[in-house]
Amino acid sequence: MKFEDCVLHGVGSGGELFIVEGDSASGSVLNVRNPQTQAVLPMQGKPLNAMKASGDKVAEFGLYQQLVAALGVPLIDPETGELGDIRKARFDRVLLLFDPDADGIHCGALMLMFFYRWMRPMLDAGRVSMIRPPLFVISTADSEQTFHAYSPEHAGRIMSELKRRGATEIKSHHHRGLASIDPKLLASACVHPETRKADVMTVKDAEDAMHVFGT
Repeated sequence: MKFEDCVLHGVGSGGELFIVEGDSASGSVLNVRNPQTQAVLPMQGKPLNAMKASGDKVAEFGLYQQLVAALGVPLIDPETGELGDIRKARFDRVLLLFDPDADGIHCGALMLMFFYRWMRPMLDAGRVSMIRPPLFVISTADSEQTFHAYSPEHAGRIMSELKRRGATEIKSHHHRGLASIDPKLLASACVHPETRKADVMTVKDAEDAMHVFGT
């Protein structure tokens, strides 16, 4: 699956570029996105570790080539250190959306390292965000309300609280990937700006990722 653009571009347009993990996830996001303002770039395999690779390898890597072309912001010049001009960016923000598992966390860390090393102005400007898809959806027999959990520990706390309140038939559904998430939930929890859970990434977040996953 290839890059799917949106209609509106430029600073202040509200345009968003989703980077997602694989064709299945890309198809799921495309089905619930706003085609006016939300573009989708699917990622094949894991990102290249941009902290270890040479500038030539980074520039030749397929995902990063597509990202540069889609975003309209060049990489930092490895010889002069000249920064890419984000005033020319075709999107207001980049949204990293990966599966809620260990591989997804690793992909997110590698993408943060890329922005830290090669597109630092986007990170400095707060224009890169990480979306946190729910890992579990918890429901009960006596309520139509559902609860979203973002880790096994979080799910355990929610279920313990529901039991304390006397809830019956507590059920927990574990999402194996973005493609397994119900479209309505994917739209509200991950795609729609008003309801999704998205954290703006910082230089410290990238440095923390480097500390955990190595450089």
